[in-house]
Amino acid sequence: MTAADDPALAATYLWFERHSGWAPPDEDTLADWVADGVCRCPDDCLVATDGTCAHGLATWWRVLVDLEDGGPGARRTPTARPKKT
Repeated sequence: MTAADDPALAATYLWFERHSGWAPPDEDTLADWVADGVCRCPDDCLVATDGTCAHGLATWWRVLVDLEDGGPGARRTPTARPKKT
């Protein structure tokens, strides 16, 4: 799967190109969100862990899993916790 196959991830990467000052959550924050079944998107919306916000952005969990797996579009179940690289 590529970013072209996942519109939310593609929109999120485009959002990163147009916005500065963003940073992913730390591991503990991400783990807390996932344990609660929610996650923030880069624009700070709160949605389901593997969800998409009303603005079309993927959650930080999805972005970090995608990056850990080497690129846009990779998916896992929300029980996995991305590793910091």
